[in-house]
Amino acid sequence: MITKLDEKQYELVSQYVGLLDIIEEALKYVVASFTDLSKTEGDMLLSEVFLTVEQISECNPLLIEIFNGSEGIQRALIQFETVTDPVWRLDGQLENNIDKQSIVQEILSPAFSTWKMTIEKELNPYLTH
Repeated sequence: MITKLDEKQYELVSQYVGLLDIIEEALKYVVASFTDLSKTEGDMLLSEVFLTVEQISECNPLLIEIFNGSEGIQRALIQFETVTDPVWRLDGQLENNIDKQSIVQEILSPAFSTWKMTIEKELNPYLTH
């Protein structure tokens, strides 16, 4: 099990955790945009969430390799599919506001929040000095 990250690993994990905060804020905005008509950037932010989720998906195998001996991190990274599954369900549904709102509010946003807490709990000890 890795006990300390080298500089490149630390930077990667730090940026990864930073992306999670960005996704969380974007999802809050998107959810609010369904009822607050002054929030007009919901669809654009949702598209950004998709791109960022894709970046995280591409990074996960590297983190699995870095944290090879950590069962908790391995398990949390594998659980990311609870986030990607609703993202794929939204594919082709962006024009259908009812389905989009339902998937984002009831599935994607809660799944992401739960997963984010799990992965941060596992990664944050590696980011403290």
